[in-house]
Amino acid sequence: MIALLVVAAIIVIWAACYFGQSGSTGPATVKKDSQLLDPKSTKKTVFGQAIDTGKSVDCRQKLNQIKLGIQNYKLMNGDEGNPRTFRDIGLGVGSDYFQCPVSNKPYTYDPATGQVHCPTHNDF
Repeated sequence: MIALLVVAAIIVIWAACYFGQSGSTGPATVKKDSQLLDPKSTKKTVFGQAIDTGKSVDCRQKLNQIKLGIQNYKLMNGDEGNPRTFRDIGLGVGSDYFQCPVSNKPYTYDPATGQVHCPTHNDF
């Protein structure tokens, strides 16, 4: 009986993924990088929402790593204060690491206070 319920759940999940949220008759088409849209609607499908959520989580994690890098810089350099630029932090990552994955806008950094903010996500 449990196996039958598992098979039914898998079929329901597959159907939801295939038809999207609006009940169209085919799979969603890709209109933009993170917008998997139904051709007849502007509402994002489950996949488009998942991609946007993943990019937002990635942005928050990058900001947390940068903030930890700033704290580490302060500990290692004592009275020198905050790093002047992102490069001074020494994370060993590419320049695209210092921009929001959702909007590709660079993070704002104030060397006087050591604060880093995302221009896209006000609450990060």
